[in-house]
Amino acid sequence: MAALPSNNTGVLFVDYSVGGESHTTQFRYSDGSSLIDIKDVADQFFTALGDAIKEITITGARHRPKDENITLPVTWTGAATYGTGSATHDQSAWFVDFIGRTAAGRKARIAVFGAASFEDNIGHDYRLPATDQISDALDVLNGNSDQLCGIDNEVVVWYPYANVGVNAYWRNKIR
Repeated sequence: MAALPSNNTGVLFVDYSVGGESHTTQFRYSDGSSLIDIKDVADQFFTALGDAIKEITITGARHRPKDENITLPVTWTGAATYGTGSATHDQSAWFVDFIGRTAAGRKARIAVFGAASFEDNIGHDYRLPATDQISDALDVLNGNSDQLCGIDNEVVVWYPYANVGVNAYWRNKIR
């Protein structure tokens, strides 16, 4: 499958800090959606994560229109913080990761650093089933399938779980 250009869709970048480190989560949105719509979806998504993430503080947002190569700052209209409890510095490397695929097989991902835990309670396979906040976050992703999209501008079918773990780059940076 040939690679598509990263600017094949519009993207909202939400910048935040957790545990003393800065991170960014990106939300790809379809041609039929607007920046206002996708900011609302991002706010709903972060809210749905609840205590599945440590407290993240939004530091800004940027927008890259489709077919453009630069990002422009935009006003964040959601909450100033999401999640619960202060993160330790090492928890800034912990992530929760939602993955799906489009009908054409293109992989889609939305990840948030600051996961409250990176172990599940049913086998320690670093995969959280769709219960509680994971289910709520998946409901937001699936309920907004007309706005969110993959890199090919197609609807994403999200897997019914979330992966969790420790990102090697951030783990090594913290050491």
